[in-house]
Parts: sequence; structure tokens; C-alpha cells
Amino acid sequence: MSDIDWKSFAWNWTQFCPTGLKPFANDTNDLLPCFQKILLQLPIYTIFAAISAYNFGNQTRQIVRNKTQLWLLSCRTILSIVLALLPVAKIFAFHREGTKLYAVDTLVVAAECIMWVVHSGFLLTARHYGEISHRGTLLTNVVWLTIVVLDGVWLRTSRHYDWWPWSLATLLCDLLYGATLLPKGSAVYSNQPRGGASREDEALLSNRYTYFHFDMNEAHLGHAQDEANWASRFLFHWVHPLIAKGVAGKLRKIEDLFDLPDALNITRLSDRLHLALSQSQSLWRALHKCFGVEFYLIGLLRLVADLSGFAGPLLLGGLLRQGQDTDSDSTQAYYYALGLFGSTLLSALCSTHFDWRMAMVSMKMRVGVVNSIYRKALEARGIKESKPDMLNLMSTDTDRIVNSCISFHFFWSIPFKLFTTLYLLYLQLGAAFLAGVLFAALLIPINRWLAKRIGIYSSGLMTAKDARLAATTETMQGAKQIKINAWEDIFITKIRGLRQEELRFLSKRKYLDAMCVYFWATTPVLMCLLTFGVSVLLGNKLVASTTYTSVALLYMLIGPLNAFPWVLNGLIEAWVSIRRVQQLMDVPNLDYSSYYNPIMRGSHSAGEESSLNAPKASVLQMKGATFSHDSTQESEATPFRLRDINVDFKAGQLICIEGPIGGGKSTFLSAIVAGLQCTDGEVCVQELTTGFGYVPQSPWLQRGTIRDNIVWGSHFDEQWYKSVLYACALEEDLQILGGDLIGVGENGRTLSGGQRARVALARAVYQDKKVYLLDDVLSSLDAHVARHIIKHCILRLLKHKTRIVVTRSVPLFFHANQILQLKDGQLGPSEYMTQSIDLSEEDVDEDESEQPARRRSVEISNQDDNRSVDSLLLEESREFGHLSSNVFACYWRAVTSPLAFSVLFFVLLMQTTRNLSDAWLAHWVTETTLDPHTNDTSLEHRLGNDSGHTTGFYLGIFTAIAVTNSLATLARAFIFAYAGIKAAIFMHEQLLKSVMFAKFNFFDITSVGRILNRFSSDTNTVDDSLPFILNILLAQLAGLVGALCVSLYAMPWLGLVIIPMVPIYLNLQQRYRHASRDIKRLSSNAMSPLYTHFTETLQGLTTIRSMRASPRFQRDFQVKLEESIKAQLTQSAAQQWLALRMQLLGTLLVGGAGLLAAITASHTTNPGLVGLCISYALSITGQLSDLLHAVAETEQELVAVERVDQYLQLEGEQNAAGSADPPFGWPTQGVLRFQEVQLSYREHLTPALRGITFDTEAFERIGIVGRTGAGKTSVLAALLRVAPLSQGEIRLDQVNLKTLPLSVLRERIGVITQEPFLFEGTVRENLDPRHGFYDSEIWHAIKNSAAATLLVQQLGGLDGRVEQCGNNLSAGQRQLLCLARALLKNAKVVCIDEGTSNLDDESDLCMQQALRNAFKSCTLLFIAHRLRGLQAMDRIIVLDDGRICEEGKPQDLAQNTTTIFHSMLVAQDIRPEDFTRLD
Repeated sequence: MSDIDWKSFAWNWTQFCPTGLKPFANDTNDLLPCFQKILLQLPIYTIFAAISAYNFGNQTRQIVRNKTQLWLLSCRTILSIVLALLPVAKIFAFHREGTKLYAVDTLVVAAECIMWVVHSGFLLTARHYGEISHRGTLLTNVVWLTIVVLDGVWLRTSRHYDWWPWSLATLLCDLLYGATLLPKGSAVYSNQPRGGASREDEALLSNRYTYFHFDMNEAHLGHAQDEANWASRFLFHWVHPLIAKGVAGKLRKIEDLFDLPDALNITRLSDRLHLALSQSQSLWRALHKCFGVEFYLIGLLRLVADLSGFAGPLLLGGLLRQGQDTDSDSTQAYYYALGLFGSTLLSALCSTHFDWRMAMVSMKMRVGVVNSIYRKALEARGIKESKPDMLNLMSTDTDRIVNSCISFHFFWSIPFKLFTTLYLLYLQLGAAFLAGVLFAALLIPINRWLAKRIGIYSSGLMTAKDARLAATTETMQGAKQIKINAWEDIFITKIRGLRQEELRFLSKRKYLDAMCVYFWATTPVLMCLLTFGVSVLLGNKLVASTTYTSVALLYMLIGPLNAFPWVLNGLIEAWVSIRRVQQLMDVPNLDYSSYYNPIMRGSHSAGEESSLNAPKASVLQMKGATFSHDSTQESEATPFRLRDINVDFKAGQLICIEGPIGGGKSTFLSAIVAGLQCTDGEVCVQELTTGFGYVPQSPWLQRGTIRDNIVWGSHFDEQWYKSVLYACALEEDLQILGGDLIGVGENGRTLSGGQRARVALARAVYQDKKVYLLDDVLSSLDAHVARHIIKHCILRLLKHKTRIVVTRSVPLFFHANQILQLKDGQLGPSEYMTQSIDLSEEDVDEDESEQPARRRSVEISNQDDNRSVDSLLLEESREFGHLSSNVFACYWRAVTSPLAFSVLFFVLLMQTTRNLSDAWLAHWVTETTLDPHTNDTSLEHRLGNDSGHTTGFYLGIFTAIAVTNSLATLARAFIFAYAGIKAAIFMHEQLLKSVMFAKFNFFDITSVGRILNRFSSDTNTVDDSLPFILNILLAQLAGLVGALCVSLYAMPWLGLVIIPMVPIYLNLQQRYRHASRDIKRLSSNAMSPLYTHFTETLQGLTTIRSMRASPRFQRDFQVKLEESIKAQLTQSAAQQWLALRMQLLGTLLVGGAGLLAAITASHTTNPGLVGLCISYALSITGQLSDLLHAVAETEQELVAVERVDQYLQLEGEQNAAGSADPPFGWPTQGVLRFQEVQLSYREHLTPALRGITFDTEAFERIGIVGRTGAGKTSVLAALLRVAPLSQGEIRLDQVNLKTLPLSVLRERIGVITQEPFLFEGTVRENLDPRHGFYDSEIWHAIKNSAAATLLVQQLGGLDGRVEQCGNNLSAGQRQLLCLARALLKNAKVVCIDEGTSNLDDESDLCMQQALRNAFKSCTLLFIAHRLRGLQAMDRIIVLDDGRICEEGKPQDLAQNTTTIFHSMLVAQDIRPEDFTRLD
């Protein structure tokens, strides 16, 4: 060793490899073999071997794979061994043939052989250990793909040599290896420890470590970004656990997402804005004060991003100039390439962090605004309880205000970009740049006009949408009544009419959108044509460096120019929305201290009150008070008023209020709870803060369990709770329902009317207030239940409370301290006060109520088993994981195949012509740059040599391509708009029909809020945002594919960079889509509870305010808001995580293209293509992330189609179309025949009717009675086919009802249901929805009832308005109108279900007269609670437990003391002898 002279030692390249590190030979565009082996193959082979070795040694998790995966791994192992042997065989073959081998050949062969041997070892272990996927890690796949690319390049190089078959064999093995990566297979983790099933002693003595696998996916994610370090925040690495969780499919509920960071503390943000609002009274100023500083500082990031964006085109020009200047320093090209990489990287980082910061500010603003709207809804005066656009303020308007944040920054950023770009263009092209710019400037007024029109149509669309939603809300709330009356087609037509109006605005807007899309897509090509056309005409040469710098700058112009009208539009819409919200903020608050005055205490002290003779303290006084409704709410000519009210209610008194229907009883209670305006006099209360125990006439319940509804946010005291349940007669109901943790639907829709009333009463009683206001609670209850409540609740549990009760219950009058009568808005003493109090009847009560066998009190028709009622409270159903192909098929069907194919054809045509124009420009530039005659710039000058084409020829072809592109773009824009509108029409129409003709029980177990979600936000998505984003997706996809094809054509070596990026891109997008889809689903599901809670609050506003529960409701709202913001925050974080990684990929691509341009600069022969390639690479950065966003966004928007599609699959009612039509004029007699009828509402429930058999004669009147839950309503349900019969049959005039079409059956039977249903429209429309009768006939029907005649005259005749759900009428008045409607129908069979429950005695008398006189020519089934008046019936049927237990004439049953009917009469204080005499 000592003989070696180290000083004179030199590396001998010719011995190692003859051509050294030189990349290209002068005469060819191929990479030289030595360059490939030393700088490309050797490092990559080493890296792949190292990765395989690491994975081989790092396998700790045992796995069980299916046959597919094991077979694929076996194939891959065999291929790896073949690939290891091929290079060894090749080198031996060369040696035998005497081919000269260099040192590098041996080194590379050894590296390749070792690499594949190590890899096959890894594959053998992967059979039983590793990850679920058999494909290996992402890094393994990326490096493997790089090897495949290098093998492809090597094959290209070896085509000149006779050893090319070896290279081909290697590449074929690579491709076979790739084919084994495509199938997925399946696998599961095994719980068995590594090393197999150890023997017992081995387990004890073994020294082996046990690996504990902590499953990251189950982990709690913690607060977003608060715990992360600066590097993690900078690169969004803190989002990684969320994405991993999403890929594992563990994002199933809101708790799986990030918690809100400290900066998004809901309470603090709400209080900040509330304080600012109270100081400035202006929403705009308040938002500015709270979030202004942070908002403006974020603009700095935007500025840096914009500035670094300008560096790209300038550095590109410098790089291309290096290629043209043969004498320039070759290292300078590398500096330009590095600068290009650096500026792109800086721009990527700044723009991502700008978006994230903006998202944070937007969420802060959303929290503040939404909370302010909710708080205002709770506190403002005179907000209409059924106001539909309140929900719009919270959803659409808030969205617009929040989205304007980013528009504001673009508002200054766009002009800045424009002027800088224009100046740079001037430097490049001189005056010629004005041609393109003038064209772009011409578009500004056009775009502005378009934006203005779109704004006008948008506001029209919003109004039309409000109207449609109001009608849909009303329809869905009364869906069951509509179905019973067979009015589905009427309401579908009504909604369809409103939808037509909405579509009119939508289509106008969509076609204007299409114009915008056309200008947006065609501008780049036309701008290039005009700019370079004018430049050539002015005598300038198209040289690569200036042309491509100009192209890049022109492309930078397009975005800002097109975006500007939208930015303006966004700001204008936001301003309109701010004004709309401001209108709400300007509504004065309900100020209890100014509405109520304190009671001036008398001389007596509190201590004296305990003595018997001391006067009790007043708790409520009204002195000369006059009340009227808020003027905005009242549309009638003479508004209803309460006049000159003077009352003084003492502590502990029972005050009963009675009076005729429409006399103002409920209005009087509203006046007490500050629901009206006190225009004169004063209202005095003892104290303001505790509120009243208020039970409205129409009970309002919340979605939740029965216990939640009763405890209602108070402290749970079991003893008190039990006594309240007993007092309100709920114990047995709960037993039958299955406990108090059973869910009730929205507004208690799964409970019977009586149960709802008692739960509402229990809620009020549980709150333990001092004053109770009960609005006609007893009317919807059975007599014995009402007696129980009077005795145990009103007279015992509330004994020491002040009770103001609106009632007609005579037994309660006997205990009242005051009985007042309200008539025509005037209050006076009732005539009942003068009647003698007969207490002998009470004794009967005592005996009766103490009977040990208390009756069950639950409607079986609404009873449900635990599982299905609890399903009411489950989360909204949602799919997990992938969208099924049905969703795509559903939308494709909506668009129709011919249209869909036309759209795809024009998108492809547009993209092809666009890329052709760019390629032609590159060809032209190359010819010009290499043209030896540089001085001749005329159009007739032939480029290149004399045989070349003229400049005019190139310009002509360029013009033709550009015009074709423009026409294709126009066609695509309009066809797409038409397709979107067609899909919107189809989807809404199908959804409406599917829901309206769904089974009855669908409306029991689905909240109105949920159904409306499909008709509002999901329909809005299908109408508007889905076509918009789908349009972008198709354009982006075509654009990206086109850009990659052109880039690879222009610079094939770019494949070295692009192809290995493909698995990274696919991996990123697959992981992101997994997570983002589930986050979006959670996000839209998190909005539902928020909107449901808001809707519920508006419905129960009077109850909430009167019980002073507003603060608690606000807290509940904030909890739900927090969940929805969590979903939004997580969504935004995932988007930025992806955006940064996408932009980094793009930056690598730009860097790679720049480096390749620098390497090839010395020998390139085609400067036009190099410029084209790099300018495309610059745009690919944005396109990569845009495409992925478009894919994810489209998938998220398709969730709306998925949700609509769920409802399109709803089951219809059984045999709805019928199998036979009835005879002409059927029914003529009205002879009903029930034969062994058994009815069950669900398969697994006990039958509600068991073997019911009875026949009626023609025109017979039958009263059906029975205690609650006996199955009375189920008789109607069976008759109207609400649920299918499990056995037996029902015939009407010898026709089996189950064979008839449902619409015919329900149309021919008159029904007055338990809950009277009216809808918005005139009195005429409500009485005769089908417009089938003359006015004279309608008046004839009304005149059968004196009370109804009076009511219709009060409303203003047949053209008088009825508000939504009949809100301007009392419950009794609504019932009278429904009676008139049934009379008008003149059906041969009329069913009245508890039709008298809401009537006062006078109206009840009218009803009885109508029953006697008007329904003479029909068979009448009358389900009654009150037995008084049943003597007019021809026969009584008594039901118990779904069976007929008694049947006969009312007089006979009444006189027979052993009958149940007799005992029911006694329970209602009706003497049997009086009952028979009353006839």
C-alpha cells in the first residue's frame, strides 16, 4: 500500500464510464448512458433497497390477508426475483460475447440485484405482517415508479444498441409488477402476538417485547392548533391525525373532530359582539370594532403572495433568454431556475396561510352574527312566530356576510395585480399589449352588467324561494291532514306553481352565469390572439423569451379581471344581507320593566297574610288596560282589541275564564305574558323575574325525551318529578309508552293530543312558578283524566299558586274564586258566578277518582315500541365512506343521457382547441426565433427558409383555432346551464311527489325540520351550487389533462418529475376525500339541529318568554352552534392541509421544469416548446389543487343528491293506485261493513284493532266511544287505509276498500280530524280547495252553523284571509271552519274525530245542531270525548283495548247500569235519566 502515490492520484472517468457526467450528446436529445447510471440509477436503486430493508425490519403488526392479497404478493415476489436475476444474466451474456464492460456497469448491476433481493425479502414478510393494504408504503411506491421511469428511459437509450431486448424484458417485468398493485383485496389485523401461538413456558420465559399498538384513530384530537408547535402550524402537520382518522373511517360523530381553539370561544365572541352592538346599534360598526384589526392585518399575507406571483413570469423570461444567448454564462440559467422555485414556494405558503387566517376570522364573525340573530329572536317585540325568513337570516344572509370577508381583500388585491401586470406587459411588448388589455377592459362593463342582472335575479330568486319554502313548510306540517283529505295533488300544484316562479329566476340567472363562464373560459385564447396578432402587425417578432413572459402575464390578468365582478357582486349581496339583519336588530326589544309596573303594596304587611282574615297580596292587576296586536302582524281592517280590562288577582286564587269562541280568552293570556301591546292603562305584577307557568292551547313540545320536556332544563328532583307525573295523569301513559326516556318527535307529534297537553302542563307545573296560566288544557282530555287533573293538579299540587284557567269545565267553576267571561274583547263577571254551588256532585267525584283501577291513558295509534320511537332522536341518517354509484346515476338520470354526452363532447372540444392554439403558438415562436432573416417582419415573409410558411399563414391558422375554441366554449356554457336547470326541475318534482305520497308513519318519525332541510339547503345545492362546481370540475379535469399532455409533449424529460408524483397526488387526494366527505356530512348534519332548535324556539317563543327560559335556550343554542362551527373549522383545516401539499407538489414541478430547462438550455433546438412547457408548469401548480378541490367539493355537493335520493326511495302507501275503480256515483248509500278487521301500525306492534266486526245501515249515525287508547281513532285509520289491515276487510256499498285508489277513497269520505287543519289562503280556498262549488253552495254549507256564519263574516266573507296554519283564528274557530268544509263536501260517509274538543258550549251546540240537521243524508261515524249530545246517534259502539265490547242504542246502554257506557256517563256527571230525556 505504501507504493501508491496519493498526491498524483486522479479519478479516471474513461475507466469508470467513458462519457462521464455529461448529460447530453451534442447530436441527440437522449440522455447519455453514463449520466443515467451514475446520477439517476445508482442513487435511486440504493434508496429503494434502503426503504425495503427498513420496512423488512419494521414489521410488528400481524395481519391476516385474503387469497387475493396473498396471490398478488406471491406474484410480486417471483417478479422481484426475476428482476434481480435479469441484470446478472445480462452481464454474464455480455462477458461471454466479449463486450467491453466498465466499472460502473458492474456497480449498477450489483446495486440492482441487491435491491430486488432485499425487496423480495420484504414482500415475503408482508404476507403476514404490515398494513391492511398490500401495496406497501407511499414512499415505496413513489421510488418504485421512479425506477420504472428510469427503465423506460434506458429502453429509449438502448434502442440504438443490440442489447435492447434485455431492457425491454426488464420494463415488461416492471409493468407486470405494476399490474399486481391494481387489485385491492382485503385484510384484517390479527390479535395473535408475533411468533405464533407460544407454549405456556415459552410465554413465561420469553424475553421478547410485546408491541402495544395504540390506535391513533380512536384518539381524541384535542383543540385545533392550540397544542401544536410553530413548525406544525406552519406546515399544517397538526391536521394529520384528523386525516388519518378520516381514512380509517372513524369520523362518525361531531366528538371525533377537533375541539374549538381558544380563539374561537363561542361565549366570549358572542358577548364581544353583543357589547359592541349595544354600544353602536350598527351591525357593520360592531363587526368592524370586534374583528377589524385582525382582518386587515391578514391582508399582508395576500400582498406577499401577489408579489411573489409576479416573479414567476419575469424569471421565466430570463431563463428563456439564457437559451437564446449562446455566449451567456450557463450557471445563470440555474439561478433563474432556483428563483422560479423559491418564488413559487413563497407564494404557496403565503396564500395557504392567508386562506386559513381568513377562515378563522370568518368563523368568528359567523359565531357573533348567528348568536346576535338568535338573541334578538328571543328578545325582540312582535316577531311573528311562524316567520319563514328568520331562518334565511340565519343561514343565507349570514353566509353572505361571512363570505364577503375574502371578497373585501380581493377588492384591493385585484386592482393591484391588474396595474402591476399591465406595466410588466408594457415592458415586454410595448404598445401591442393594449390590444389584449382593451379586449379585457371591454369585458369589465359587460361583466359588471351581468353581475348586476345576476344580483337582481338572485334577490328575486330569494323571494321566490322564501314563498316556496313557506308553502312547503305549511304543507309538511299538515301532511297527514292533506293525505287524509286526498289533497296531495292540490298542494303539489300549489308548490309547483311557486317553484315555476323560482325556476324562472333561476334559469335567467343560470344563462347569465353561462355568459360569465363563456367570457371566463374564452378570454385567454382571444387575448393571446389579439395581443400577438397586433404585435406581429406592428412589425414585432415573436421571440420565445418575451412571448412566454407575456403569455404568463396575460394568464395572470384573466383571473383578476373575471373575478372582479363576482367580488363586487359578493360585496353588494353582503351589504344587502347586513341591511336585512340590521332591520331585525332595529326591532325594539321586549322590555318587561316598561310593560309591567310594580304592584303598589297596601298597608298590610307580609306577616299579616298568614292570618285567615288578612287580605291576600295581589300578584296581578290590570287597571283600565287596552291591548292590541302589534300593527305589523295585523292585516284585518278592524284589528281585535281587548278593551278596558280591570282585574285584581290575589295570591293563591283560582280564576276561571270562559266565553264564546273568538271572544279573546287566549288573547287575554297573551296580554298577561306581554305578547300584545298595552296601548292604554297599566299592567302590574308582583315580580318580573320569575315569569309565569304558561300552558298554551296548542301544546308546544320540543324534540327530545319526555323527561327532557318536563324537567326542561331545571334541576332534576325525583320526588317532585314523580308527584308532577301523578298529578298530570302521566304515569300510566309512560308505562305503556315504555318510560319517560322515550323520544317525542318535533312538537310532540308522536303523542296523542291529550298526552301532549298533559306533558306541556307537567312542564309548567315542574317549573314551580307562582302564577299559572292554563289555556283550555282540559278540553282535549277524556272526562276522567280531566277530573284527575282538576283534583290532583289544579286543586292540590298548585293549591297555593295563583291559577288563571281558560276552561269550560263546570266542576272547576265550583272551586273558583273568580269566574270571568270574555266576550268581544271585554271582560266581565260570568253568569256562572251567580249560580248556586252544588257540592253533592263533587262527592261522586271523590269516590270515582279513588277507584284503584286507574284507566290507561295513551293513544295506541301513536304508541310505538322503544326502538322506533327512540329512532326519532337518533342522528339524522347519513351514509359513511364512499358515495354509491346510485348517487351519480340519480343525477345522470336527472340530466338525461343525450344532454350529458353533449356536455362532455363540448368540454373536450373546448379543451382540445385551447391546447392546439397554445401548441400552434409554440410552433410559430420556434420558427420565428430560429429564423435567420431577423429584419424582415412583413406578413408575406416566409419563416425558416424559403420553403417555409408565411407569417400571415401562421396568424390565420392561429385565428381559426381561437374562433373555434370560442364557439365550442359558448356551446358548452349554455348546454351546461340548460342541463343544470333540467336536473333541478326533475329532482325537486320527484322529491315533492315522493314525500307527499310517502307512507303515513314517515311523517310520524321524521321531523319537519329534516324534511325541510331536503327542500331548502339540499334543493338549493342541486339547483345552484352543484351544477356550478360540476362545471368547474369538468373544465379543471380537461384543463389538467391537456396541460400535462402538452407539457410532456414539449419536454418529455419532465416525465422524470411528473410520473413519480402521480402516486403522491393520488394518495393525498384519496386521503383528503375520505376525510372531507365525512366532515362535510357531519357539517350538514350539524346544521340540522341548529336550524331545528331555531325553528322550535320561534314556534314556542311565547312559552319560552313567559317562563323566562330565554337564557337557557341561548346556552343550548350556543352548544349546537359550537358543534356546527367545529365541523366548519375541521373542514377548513383539512382544506388548507391539502392546499399546502398540493402547492408544494406544483412547486416541485416548476422547480423540476426550470432545472431541466437550465440543463437543456445549451443544446435545445425548440425554444417555443420549452417556454410552453414552463408556462404550463407554472399553471399546473394551481390546477392540481383546483382540481382536487373541485373533486372534493363536487363529492360534498353530491351529498345533497345522496340525501335527496334517500327520500326518492321512500316507500309509497300500499296499493295507492288501486286495482279497480268504483262504480259510477259510488258511494250511494253509505253502507259500511267491517269484517274481522285487525290493524297494526307496525308489524312488530300489538294490534290496535282486534277483530272488529259491525255493519251500518244507510244514513245511520254511529257514535264510537271508549277511553283514551281504546282504538277509536284506529277505526278511522282502518277506514281511510292509513295503515294496511293485517286481516279482515272493510266494504262500503259492497266495494272492498283495499282495491280502490287511495285518492278516490279519501276524497269520497268526509273527515274532521282531531287537529283542525287550515292553510294560508282565502276562506273559499280553505273550504273548497278543488274549486268545485259555487259560492252559493259554500254559503249554504256555512249557514248550517250559526257560529261559522258569524266567523266568516268577521273574516271578511269568502275572500277573507286565513293565515298560515290558521294562526289568525282560535282553535275553536278553526274547528268550525273544518266542520263547514265537511258539510260542503256532502260525502255519503262522514267521520268526525273528537271534533268538539276545542269548542265552547255555544259552538258545541251549533255542532250538535249541524250533526242532527246537516248530516241527515250520510252515514256518520262520530268519535266523541264528551258524551253529552250522543243521544242524537242511532247507535253507540263502545271500544276497549281494540275490541267492540258494547253496542246498542244510546238510551238502552245509558239505562243499563252494568254497561261501560253507563259508567262513562256517570264519570262525566251526566245522569242517565237526563241523557235519555235530552233527546
